[in-house]
Formats: sequence, structure tokens, C-alpha cells
Amino acid sequence: MNPRAVLAECPLFARLGPVALDALAARCELVELPSGRTVIEQGTVCESVWIVAAGRLSAVLTDGTVAGAIARLEPVGEISALSGEPSVASVHAIRDSLLLRIPANHLYAVVSQHPQALIEMTRVIIQRLRDNQRARHLERQRQMRCFAVVPATPAIDAVAVARQLASALSVTAACQPVLIDAAAVDAALGPGLSQTRIDGGEDNRRLVEHLNRIEAERTHLVYVAGGDADPWARRCMRQADRILFVVDTQTPAIATAMVDELRRCGARAPVDLVMLRPGGAQPDEVLRWRERVGAGSHYYVRRDHDSDYASLARQLTGRGVGLVLGGGGARGFAHIGLLRALRELQIPVDLVGGSSMGAFFAALVACGYDHHEMAHIARETFVRQNHLNDYLFPTIALIRGRKFVRRLREIFDEQHIEALRTPYFCVSTNLTRGAAVVHDRGPLYLWVATSMAVPGVAPPVVWRGELLCDGAVVNSLPTDVMQQLERGPIIASDVSTEGGIAAPGIEGPDPEGLLRMKGDDERPRLFSIMFRTATLTSESGTAQRAARADAYLRMPVSKVGMFDWKRMDEVVERGYEHAIEQLTPLVGRLLG
Repeated sequence: MNPRAVLAECPLFARLGPVALDALAARCELVELPSGRTVIEQGTVCESVWIVAAGRLSAVLTDGTVAGAIARLEPVGEISALSGEPSVASVHAIRDSLLLRIPANHLYAVVSQHPQALIEMTRVIIQRLRDNQRARHLERQRQMRCFAVVPATPAIDAVAVARQLASALSVTAACQPVLIDAAAVDAALGPGLSQTRIDGGEDNRRLVEHLNRIEAERTHLVYVAGGDADPWARRCMRQADRILFVVDTQTPAIATAMVDELRRCGARAPVDLVMLRPGGAQPDEVLRWRERVGAGSHYYVRRDHDSDYASLARQLTGRGVGLVLGGGGARGFAHIGLLRALRELQIPVDLVGGSSMGAFFAALVACGYDHHEMAHIARETFVRQNHLNDYLFPTIALIRGRKFVRRLREIFDEQHIEALRTPYFCVSTNLTRGAAVVHDRGPLYLWVATSMAVPGVAPPVVWRGELLCDGAVVNSLPTDVMQQLERGPIIASDVSTEGGIAAPGIEGPDPEGLLRMKGDDERPRLFSIMFRTATLTSESGTAQRAARADAYLRMPVSKVGMFDWKRMDEVVERGYEHAIEQLTPLVGRLLG
């Protein structure tokens, strides 16, 4: 690999003149960095600038938070090296990587002889700092390029899974992915070369150069491990930006040779489960499998279902559309209109989450209901029948909530969140600790009910000795939770109201002003006052939550009360018209 060619492609140095590039390349060194190895320690001043020639690095803060990934041709350590200040993060290799090292003192010598080079580099650094952080975050997600498909047991046809994934990638990422298995390596380099051990030998060097060359020429690679836990399987795991561990849903979460190899290989790439799940089958072992292999997430695919693999490909490459639905009682009917608009605009929903009423409609999306079916369920639940009238003497809450919980159980049955084909989460508020709780596993109906338990209206849910209630108390629009999943662009539907509740026309101060208001349509009701009081803290953070969305829709639901159930059709139509207007110009950007 030619160091000067790497410098010329790196955005930090691409605008330098030929003479400056030659001078810079004269002292560069190519360094192999095995998966898991640290290149920069947090708190130290960088004595070199590093450029990723092949592979992928990760920057991690002191509290363990991943600050970001560093992909091919991106620099790392440049700000510390130029400023002389300690690095704010540690940087280590996610996979076996090849780095270009530029000693800081050599960089200083070059820029002192070529001042224009320093100006050009500074411009690039400043531009990167000014760039929209959400756009940069999304772009980093889309730099995932190398995937390893690894079968949990020899009985799994990993090649078939890899082929369907590659086919989906060719459409989703507009590329021609390359499948690399042991046979392909042996055909290119000679019999048995795929089984070369990862060491410093000549055969290993040839194999690494071969794989790096393919990676430089193609945008996406899919490594395929065979059924045996051999050196090729280990290399697949260490070459990947993401490891896809393929499991059949009917197989118990047992220790296998490949599971042991995954633990031993030293790869730092994130691991995801790909669950082969026939229609109607229940994945009873999914959480045990996730724990056994250390998977951060799981995906369900059916053999020969292109739509399943299309969604998988979108989420793996930062193009999965995440939908976040906010809380707001009857105003949440606007979400039904949004779902109708998404369908007409052919914008897929790959994962979904919500809070309070948004948790309810998000759960319906995750269960596969379309907007027609949602409207029917919502009408039966909130308009035609009153499931919120099992009143109590108000020592804890106004209603018992038993009727509503029973209704949710009728709708969602015994489904568990982790078994939903569409990834789903909802948010509740821990009153004991004053913090948000994210629910991504467990009984769907129960956690939806918890996310909708308005303090004072319904009793809090007791869990492990603590009290949980409506998620909108602390997070009415959980775009932060969706962003942490790092699947792609986020569409957020906000049905909170600007300005809140008021008593127009009353000058006051008048302690009984509300009691004397004559217009029932204008007078704030008890439930609305209680909900507004409970969610003041949450609504104060709306701007920050909106900034995390790639498409933020503040629905036109002003003057719609929390419990104006009879206005359902009007609110649905408002949501639809607003969504069509706002999303139509954004379709291309959302689909990547």
C-alpha cells in the first residue's frame, strides 16, 4: 500500500500541494493494529497523527461511552498533536486495521516549510467542527462496510444468508458487495491460504494485503465463515465492522465451538444476532442467545423473504428508518395520519419507539397493523368505549386502571417486545429515582400500560420495589433512545402543544377564575391540568429532542384536549395532511 496515495485520499491532506504531500509521505509508516489494540490513551498528548488505511477504530470516553467510529481514510489524533493538548478519548481498533503513522515532529517540520499546508489542514478541521453533528453521526453510521456472517452451528447455511444480505445491500446501498469465503481466498491465493493463522508470517501478509486491496476497491464486503471454528472463521470476525451471528430460533442457546471462537478471537466489533425465524415461530431463546454471545441487538429474517433482508441491510448500513412517536393523549391520534402518509410516500419503518400515547401507537406499528387497523383499534379503545372509568376514592389515583390494562392485553395478547419482528421500545418514568426507563423486552401490554400511566390519573406500576409511571413525565419524545441504537435517520412526531393550558380573558389574580369560566371548550380540565403539571420538565427539553431527528414533525394539534377522544377523525386528518406536506420534500434524504 502506497502511503502517499493514502495521504492524497485522506480529506485532511487532500488539498495539500504535491510537494507538501511528498514531504509528508517521506517519513510515514504503515502500522498493523490487531483488533482490540489501543492506539491512543485518553489523557495523553498524541505524538503522532494516524490515518486509517484499512479497518475501523473506535473512540471511547472515560465513562465507557462510544464517542464515535473512525473509518477508512479518516485521521485520528490530529487535534491533540497540533494543539499539544491531551486526548479526550481512548482509541482502539474495532477490527484488524492498517494505519498510516505520521510523527508529530515531522508534521511540524513539513508545515513550517509549507505554511499553506497548515492553513488547508486547519480549514478542514474547522469545517468538521462546524458540520451538523446529526448529519456527521448519520454519515458515520453509513460507513459500516464489512460484515461477517458467522453460523452458530454447522447446520446453518451461512452462505445462503450472506447471499440474500448481499443482494439486499446492492439495492439499499447502491453497490455491488463482494462475498468472500474460504473458497474464494484459496482460488485467488492458492489452496489452503484461507486457513493461514493470524501472525507475522509471509502467508498472513499476502492474505491481509489481498483483503485490504478488495476493501479499497469495493464499498461493501460480506465475509462468510464456514461451519467450523477454524482460522478462517476467526479472520472473518476480526476483519468485520460488524459480526452477524446467525442462529436458528429453534436451537437452544447452548455453547458451541463457534461461540467459544467468538469469545477467544479478540474482535472488538459489535455483535448482532440474525435469527432465522419461520413465520409463526416464537423465538423463546433470543434473550439467552444474546447473553451468550454478547449481542447488542437482534434481527429476525425468514428464508426467501426479501423484505426482511432489505430491512436488515438498511439498519446495518445506517439507512434504517426509526420512527419516534410522542405522548399527548387524544392528540396522539395524529400518529395514525402520519402512518398513512408514510405508507403513501413508501417510506419504510424499520424500528419504532414511543412514550405514553406514542408508546401505544408504536406498539401497534411493531405488531404489523396498518393505519386502517390502528384507527379501528383506537376508535374501539378510546371513542366507543370508556376503559378509563373504573374510578377509585382518590387516595392514590382517580382510576384503578384495571379496565384499560385488560383492554391492552386483549389488543397485544401475550406478545413480548423481544419477539416482535419490528424492533420496538417504549419509555416510562421511574418516580422513585426521577429517571427514564427504557423497555425493550418483556410483556408488551404491561410496559405499554406503564408508559401510559399518567400520575394522579392511574396508579404507578410497582416494579422491583420502585414506582414507574407515564414516560412523558421525563421524556415525551425519546429520540435520544432511538439515536443510541444507531440504525439510521429518525422521524419524530411531536403531539405536545406549545403554550400549554391557559385561561384567556381572565386578568386576575383570581383563585376561582377557572371555576367561573363559561366556555367548556376553553376551560382546562382536571386531567389536562394534571398531565401538564406532570410533563413540564419533559416538554422543556423538546428542542434538544427535536434536534436529534432528521425529520421533526410538530403536529398541528393545538386546542385539542388530552381527552378529546371524540375529535379522533379530525386529528387523524390533521396529522396526515401535515405529514404529507412536511415529508414529501424529505423522501430522498430519508431513504439515503
